[in-house]
Amino acid sequence: MNQSDNQTINNQLGEITFRRKLVQQQVDGDQLFEDEFDKENIEKILRERMDVTLKRMKELKDKGTVLSPYLEIGAERGQRSLVMETDLNLRGAATDLSFDMLKSCEYYKDVFDKNMPVRVCADLYNLPFKTGSIPFVFCYQTLHHFPDQAPIVEEIHRVLSSGGTFLFDEEPYKKGFHLNLYKTDKVFSEQHIGRSIIRKFLDHLFAEYVCNEEEYDVIENDDISTSVWRRTFARFAQKNIKLHSIGSIYSDLYGFKFTLNYILNYLWGGDISGECIKAGDLTAVEYSITDAMTCPVCLTNGIEPDLKCESDYYICENCGIKYPVEDGVVFLLKPVTLKQLYPEIHDLC
Repeated sequence: MNQSDNQTINNQLGEITFRRKLVQQQVDGDQLFEDEFDKENIEKILRERMDVTLKRMKELKDKGTVLSPYLEIGAERGQRSLVMETDLNLRGAATDLSFDMLKSCEYYKDVFDKNMPVRVCADLYNLPFKTGSIPFVFCYQTLHHFPDQAPIVEEIHRVLSSGGTFLFDEEPYKKGFHLNLYKTDKVFSEQHIGRSIIRKFLDHLFAEYVCNEEEYDVIENDDISTSVWRRTFARFAQKNIKLHSIGSIYSDLYGFKFTLNYILNYLWGGDISGECIKAGDLTAVEYSITDAMTCPVCLTNGIEPDLKCESDYYICENCGIKYPVEDGVVFLLKPVTLKQLYPEIHDLC
Protein backbone atom coordinates (compact mmCIF):
# COMPACT_ATOMS: atom_id res chain seq x y z
CA MET A 1 0.00 0.00 0.00
CA ASN A 2 1.24 3.49 -0.83
CA GLN A 3 1.88 5.95 1.98
CA SER A 4 -0.65 8.27 0.27
CA ASP A 5 -3.36 5.77 1.20
CA ASN A 6 -2.72 6.50 4.89
CA GLN A 7 -3.98 9.39 6.95
CA THR A 8 -1.68 12.39 6.49
CA ILE A 9 -0.16 14.31 9.37
CA ASN A 10 -2.69 17.07 8.61
CA ASN A 11 -5.54 14.56 8.98
CA GLN A 12 -4.16 13.50 12.35
CA LEU A 13 -3.59 17.07 13.55
CA GLY A 14 -7.12 17.89 12.41
CA GLU A 15 -8.50 15.01 14.47
CA ILE A 16 -6.62 16.24 17.52
CA THR A 17 -7.67 19.88 17.11
CA PHE A 18 -11.32 19.14 16.43
CA ARG A 19 -11.65 16.64 19.31
CA ARG A 20 -9.98 19.13 21.66
CA LYS A 21 -12.62 21.72 20.78
CA LEU A 22 -15.40 19.17 21.33
CA VAL A 23 -14.05 18.46 24.80
CA GLN A 24 -13.93 22.18 25.55
CA GLN A 25 -17.59 22.47 24.57
CA GLN A 26 -18.94 19.24 26.04
CA VAL A 27 -16.90 19.05 29.24
CA ASP A 28 -15.75 22.59 29.97
CA GLY A 29 -18.97 24.21 28.72
CA ASP A 30 -17.39 26.55 26.16
CA GLN A 31 -19.71 27.44 23.25
CA LEU A 32 -17.43 26.82 20.26
CA PHE A 33 -19.87 25.14 17.85
CA GLU A 34 -23.53 26.05 17.38
CA ASP A 35 -24.07 22.81 15.47
CA GLU A 36 -22.49 20.27 17.86
CA PHE A 37 -24.05 18.73 20.95
CA ASP A 38 -23.70 20.56 24.25
CA LYS A 39 -22.80 18.97 27.59
CA GLU A 40 -26.33 17.85 28.47
CA ASN A 41 -27.14 16.36 25.09
CA ILE A 42 -23.86 14.51 24.62
CA GLU A 43 -24.25 12.88 28.04
CA LYS A 44 -27.71 11.67 27.03
CA ILE A 45 -26.32 10.26 23.77
CA LEU A 46 -23.39 8.61 25.54
CA ARG A 47 -25.75 6.93 27.99
CA GLU A 48 -27.75 5.51 25.06
CA ARG A 49 -24.55 4.26 23.42
CA MET A 50 -23.45 2.64 26.66
CA ASP A 51 -26.78 0.80 26.96
CA VAL A 52 -26.44 -0.50 23.39
CA THR A 53 -22.85 -1.58 24.05
CA LEU A 54 -23.80 -3.42 27.24
CA LYS A 55 -26.52 -5.35 25.43
CA ARG A 56 -24.18 -6.35 22.61
CA MET A 57 -21.36 -7.40 24.92
CA LYS A 58 -23.71 -9.47 27.07
CA GLU A 59 -24.83 -11.30 23.92
CA LEU A 60 -21.21 -12.09 23.04
CA LYS A 61 -20.45 -13.18 26.59
CA ASP A 62 -23.47 -15.49 26.57
CA LYS A 63 -22.12 -17.07 23.36
CA GLY A 64 -18.85 -17.84 25.12
CA THR A 65 -16.73 -15.13 23.49
CA VAL A 66 -13.65 -14.28 25.56
CA LEU A 67 -13.85 -10.54 26.20
CA SER A 68 -10.87 -9.83 28.46
CA PRO A 69 -8.34 -8.39 28.27
CA TYR A 70 -9.98 -6.22 25.62
CA LEU A 71 -8.76 -3.41 23.40
CA GLU A 72 -11.07 -0.65 22.22
CA ILE A 73 -9.72 1.36 19.30
CA GLY A 74 -11.04 4.80 18.39
CA ALA A 75 -12.44 4.95 21.91
CA GLU A 76 -12.94 8.74 22.04
CA ARG A 77 -14.35 9.47 25.52
CA GLY A 78 -13.99 5.82 26.54
CA GLN A 79 -17.68 5.43 27.37
CA ARG A 80 -17.86 1.88 26.04
CA SER A 81 -14.72 0.87 27.92
CA LEU A 82 -16.33 2.27 31.07
CA VAL A 83 -19.14 -0.24 30.49
CA MET A 84 -16.66 -3.07 29.99
CA GLU A 85 -14.84 -2.27 33.23
CA THR A 86 -17.86 -1.68 35.44
CA ASP A 87 -20.95 -3.47 34.18
CA LEU A 88 -19.13 -6.55 32.89
CA ASN A 89 -16.15 -6.55 35.30
CA LEU A 90 -13.66 -6.88 32.42
CA ARG A 91 -10.21 -5.34 32.09
CA GLY A 92 -8.61 -3.71 29.08
CA ALA A 93 -7.52 -0.52 27.34
CA ALA A 94 -9.20 2.35 25.52
CA THR A 95 -7.02 3.71 22.72
CA ASP A 96 -7.39 6.83 20.60
CA LEU A 97 -5.21 9.37 18.84
CA SER A 98 -6.91 12.20 20.76
CA PHE A 99 -5.35 12.81 24.16
CA ASP A 100 -8.11 15.27 25.02
CA MET A 101 -10.84 12.71 24.39
CA LEU A 102 -9.05 10.08 26.44
CA LYS A 103 -8.46 12.58 29.23
CA SER A 104 -12.20 13.38 29.26
CA CYS A 105 -12.87 9.74 30.23
CA GLU A 106 -11.99 10.79 33.79
CA TYR A 107 -14.88 13.26 33.71
CA TYR A 108 -17.36 10.74 32.27
CA LYS A 109 -16.26 8.14 34.81
CA ASP A 110 -17.68 10.41 37.49
CA VAL A 111 -20.77 11.37 35.47
CA PHE A 112 -21.76 7.73 34.95
CA ASP A 113 -20.22 6.33 38.15
CA LYS A 114 -17.95 3.83 36.36
CA ASN A 115 -14.48 2.33 36.70
CA MET A 116 -11.61 3.51 34.51
CA PRO A 117 -9.89 1.50 31.78
CA VAL A 118 -6.23 1.83 30.93
CA ARG A 119 -6.00 4.71 28.43
CA VAL A 120 -3.43 4.70 25.63
CA CYS A 121 -2.80 7.47 23.10
CA ALA A 122 -1.73 5.51 20.03
CA ASP A 123 -1.53 5.50 16.25
CA LEU A 124 -3.77 2.76 14.82
CA TYR A 125 -1.31 2.21 11.98
CA ASN A 126 1.18 1.02 14.59
CA LEU A 127 -0.75 -0.46 17.51
CA PRO A 128 1.68 -0.67 20.46
CA PHE A 129 0.62 -4.17 21.52
CA LYS A 130 2.33 -7.52 21.08
CA THR A 131 1.39 -9.85 18.26
CA GLY A 132 -1.29 -12.36 19.20
CA SER A 133 -1.73 -10.89 22.67
CA ILE A 134 -5.35 -9.70 22.87
CA PRO A 135 -8.41 -11.98 22.65
CA PHE A 136 -10.97 -9.26 21.99
CA VAL A 137 -10.70 -6.02 19.99
CA PHE A 138 -13.65 -3.78 19.20
CA CYS A 139 -14.55 -0.41 17.72
CA TYR A 140 -17.56 1.71 16.86
CA GLN A 141 -17.64 4.44 14.19
CA THR A 142 -13.88 4.29 13.70
CA LEU A 143 -12.77 2.56 10.49
CA HIS A 144 -14.39 5.09 8.15
CA HIS A 145 -12.02 7.80 9.44
CA PHE A 146 -9.27 6.27 7.28
CA PRO A 147 -8.87 6.46 3.50
CA ASP A 148 -8.09 2.73 3.45
CA GLN A 149 -9.37 0.40 6.16
CA ALA A 150 -7.13 -2.53 5.22
CA PRO A 151 -3.95 -1.50 7.13
CA ILE A 152 -5.95 -0.77 10.28
CA VAL A 153 -7.73 -4.12 10.14
CA GLU A 154 -4.40 -5.79 9.40
CA GLU A 155 -2.99 -4.34 12.64
CA ILE A 156 -6.08 -5.53 14.52
CA HIS A 157 -5.60 -9.01 13.06
CA ARG A 158 -1.95 -8.95 14.15
CA VAL A 159 -2.61 -8.12 17.81
CA LEU A 160 -5.54 -10.53 18.11
CA SER A 161 -4.88 -13.84 19.83
CA SER A 162 -5.39 -17.00 17.80
CA GLY A 163 -9.13 -17.62 17.92
CA GLY A 164 -9.72 -14.03 19.09
CA THR A 165 -12.68 -11.88 18.05
CA PHE A 166 -12.85 -8.48 16.40
CA LEU A 167 -16.20 -6.69 16.76
CA PHE A 168 -17.01 -3.55 14.77
CA ASP A 169 -20.23 -1.58 14.42
CA GLU A 170 -21.82 1.58 13.02
CA GLU A 171 -19.58 1.86 9.97
CA PRO A 172 -21.02 3.20 6.68
CA TYR A 173 -20.99 1.57 3.29
CA LYS A 174 -21.51 3.15 -0.11
CA LYS A 175 -25.01 3.77 -1.45
CA GLY A 176 -25.68 2.08 -4.77
CA PHE A 177 -27.88 4.98 -5.84
CA HIS A 178 -26.94 8.52 -4.81
CA LEU A 179 -26.42 11.90 -6.46
CA ASN A 180 -24.76 14.92 -4.83
CA LEU A 181 -27.09 17.64 -6.09
CA TYR A 182 -26.91 19.95 -3.08
CA LYS A 183 -25.40 20.23 0.40
CA THR A 184 -27.32 19.73 3.64
CA ASP A 185 -27.15 21.78 6.81
CA LYS A 186 -24.48 20.47 9.16
CA VAL A 187 -25.50 17.05 10.44
CA PHE A 188 -25.78 17.99 14.13
CA SER A 189 -27.52 21.33 13.57
CA GLU A 190 -31.09 21.85 14.76
CA GLN A 191 -32.20 22.41 11.17
CA HIS A 192 -30.78 19.09 10.04
CA ILE A 193 -32.03 17.07 13.00
CA GLY A 194 -35.52 18.59 12.69
CA ARG A 195 -36.05 17.76 9.02
CA SER A 196 -39.33 16.27 7.82
CA ILE A 197 -39.49 12.62 6.73
CA ILE A 198 -39.79 13.67 3.08
CA ARG A 199 -36.74 15.92 3.37
CA LYS A 200 -34.75 13.13 5.01
CA PHE A 201 -35.68 10.81 2.14
CA LEU A 202 -34.63 13.35 -0.49
CA ASP A 203 -31.42 14.22 1.34
CA HIS A 204 -30.46 10.56 1.59
CA LEU A 205 -30.72 10.16 -2.18
CA PHE A 206 -29.57 13.52 -3.48
CA ALA A 207 -27.61 15.47 -0.85
CA GLU A 208 -23.98 15.79 0.17
CA TYR A 209 -23.85 15.69 3.96
CA VAL A 210 -21.80 18.38 5.68
CA CYS A 211 -20.11 18.09 9.09
CA ASN A 212 -17.60 20.09 11.12
CA GLU A 213 -14.97 17.34 10.96
CA GLU A 214 -14.30 17.96 7.28
CA GLU A 215 -13.45 21.61 7.97
CA TYR A 216 -10.61 20.33 10.16
CA ASP A 217 -9.35 17.89 7.51
CA VAL A 218 -10.78 14.90 9.39
CA ILE A 219 -11.53 12.04 7.01
CA GLU A 220 -15.21 11.06 6.75
CA ASN A 221 -15.17 8.18 4.28
CA ASP A 222 -18.78 7.21 3.58
CA ASP A 223 -18.08 5.74 0.14
CA ILE A 224 -16.60 2.39 1.12
CA SER A 225 -18.05 -0.18 -1.26
CA THR A 226 -19.23 -3.60 -0.17
CA SER A 227 -16.50 -5.17 -2.31
CA VAL A 228 -13.84 -3.18 -0.42
CA TRP A 229 -15.33 -4.29 2.89
CA ARG A 230 -15.21 -7.92 1.73
CA ARG A 231 -11.53 -7.66 0.85
CA THR A 232 -10.78 -5.85 4.12
CA PHE A 233 -11.93 -8.78 6.28
CA ALA A 234 -10.77 -11.58 3.98
CA ARG A 235 -7.97 -12.75 6.29
CA PHE A 236 -10.28 -13.74 9.11
CA ALA A 237 -11.19 -17.40 9.39
CA GLN A 238 -14.82 -16.77 10.38
CA LYS A 239 -16.96 -13.77 9.52
CA ASN A 240 -20.46 -12.78 10.50
CA ILE A 241 -20.96 -9.38 8.87
CA LYS A 242 -24.29 -7.72 8.18
CA LEU A 243 -25.47 -4.82 6.06
CA HIS A 244 -28.49 -3.04 7.45
CA SER A 245 -30.63 -0.13 6.31
CA ILE A 246 -34.23 1.13 6.05
CA GLY A 247 -35.22 0.14 9.52
CA SER A 248 -34.61 -3.57 10.04
CA ILE A 249 -33.63 -4.85 6.58
CA TYR A 250 -30.49 -6.99 6.97
CA SER A 251 -28.35 -9.03 4.59
CA ASP A 252 -25.10 -10.98 4.79
CA LEU A 253 -22.05 -9.22 3.34
CA TYR A 254 -20.72 -12.56 2.09
CA GLY A 255 -24.13 -13.94 1.09
CA PHE A 256 -25.92 -14.17 -2.23
CA LYS A 257 -26.06 -10.73 -3.88
CA PHE A 258 -29.40 -11.07 -5.62
CA THR A 259 -31.78 -11.47 -2.70
CA LEU A 260 -34.32 -8.68 -2.24
CA ASN A 261 -32.78 -7.64 1.09
CA TYR A 262 -29.29 -7.40 -0.37
CA ILE A 263 -30.48 -5.33 -3.34
CA LEU A 264 -32.36 -2.93 -1.06
CA ASN A 265 -29.37 -2.63 1.27
CA TYR A 266 -27.04 -2.07 -1.67
CA LEU A 267 -29.14 0.66 -3.27
CA TRP A 268 -30.10 2.51 -0.09
CA GLY A 269 -26.82 2.24 1.79
CA GLY A 270 -26.60 2.16 5.53
CA ASP A 271 -24.41 0.64 8.24
CA ILE A 272 -22.21 -2.42 8.32
CA SER A 273 -21.35 -4.34 11.48
CA GLY A 274 -20.02 -7.73 12.41
CA GLU A 275 -17.79 -10.14 14.22
CA CYS A 276 -14.60 -11.59 12.74
CA ILE A 277 -12.65 -14.44 14.30
CA LYS A 278 -8.95 -15.07 13.74
CA ALA A 279 -7.87 -18.60 12.82
CA GLY A 280 -6.69 -20.89 15.61
CA ASP A 281 -7.73 -21.95 19.07
CA LEU A 282 -8.02 -19.45 21.89
CA THR A 283 -6.22 -20.45 25.05
CA ALA A 284 -6.77 -19.04 28.53
CA VAL A 285 -5.47 -15.49 29.00
CA GLU A 286 -4.34 -14.52 32.51
CA TYR A 287 -2.18 -11.42 31.99
CA SER A 288 -3.22 -7.75 32.12
CA ILE A 289 -3.53 -5.43 29.15
CA THR A 290 -0.40 -3.55 30.27
CA ASP A 291 1.58 -6.79 29.87
CA ALA A 292 0.52 -6.79 26.22
CA MET A 293 1.85 -3.27 25.58
CA THR A 294 5.11 -2.92 23.69
CA CYS A 295 7.45 -0.30 22.23
CA PRO A 296 6.14 1.10 18.91
CA VAL A 297 9.70 1.83 17.72
CA CYS A 298 10.99 -1.67 18.37
CA LEU A 299 7.78 -3.09 16.93
CA THR A 300 8.58 -1.46 13.60
CA ASN A 301 11.91 -3.33 13.68
CA GLY A 302 10.26 -6.68 14.37
CA ILE A 303 11.00 -6.72 18.12
CA GLU A 304 8.29 -6.76 20.82
CA PRO A 305 9.91 -6.03 24.19
CA ASP A 306 8.19 -5.50 27.52
CA LEU A 307 7.62 -2.01 28.90
CA LYS A 308 8.56 -1.26 32.48
CA CYS A 309 6.21 1.04 34.39
CA GLU A 310 7.78 3.91 36.30
CA SER A 311 5.99 6.70 38.18
CA ASP A 312 5.31 8.99 35.22
CA TYR A 313 6.43 7.01 32.17
CA TYR A 314 6.88 3.56 30.66
CA ILE A 315 10.36 2.59 29.51
CA CYS A 316 11.23 0.08 26.80
CA GLU A 317 13.39 -2.71 28.20
CA ASN A 318 15.09 -3.10 24.82
CA CYS A 319 15.88 0.38 23.47
CA GLY A 320 15.33 2.49 26.60
CA ILE A 321 12.88 4.95 25.05
CA LYS A 322 10.64 6.58 27.65
CA TYR A 323 6.92 6.91 26.94
CA PRO A 324 5.27 9.60 29.09
CA VAL A 325 2.12 9.29 31.16
CA GLU A 326 0.13 12.53 31.39
CA ASP A 327 -3.15 12.84 33.32
CA GLY A 328 -3.32 9.07 33.45
CA VAL A 329 -2.98 8.62 29.67
CA VAL A 330 -0.03 6.58 28.36
CA PHE A 331 1.52 8.03 25.18
CA LEU A 332 2.69 5.04 23.14
CA LEU A 333 3.55 7.00 20.00
CA LYS A 334 6.91 6.91 18.27
CA PRO A 335 8.97 9.90 19.46
CA VAL A 336 8.94 11.49 15.99
CA THR A 337 5.15 11.15 15.83
CA LEU A 338 4.74 12.43 19.38
CA LYS A 339 6.80 15.51 18.53
CA GLN A 340 4.66 16.21 15.45
CA LEU A 341 1.31 15.71 17.16
CA TYR A 342 1.96 16.66 20.77
CA PRO A 343 5.14 18.79 21.01
CA GLU A 344 4.14 19.93 24.51
CA ILE A 345 4.08 16.30 25.70
CA HIS A 346 7.25 15.42 23.77
CA ASP A 347 9.12 18.16 25.62
CA LEU A 348 8.31 16.45 28.92
CA CYS A 349 10.26 13.31 27.96
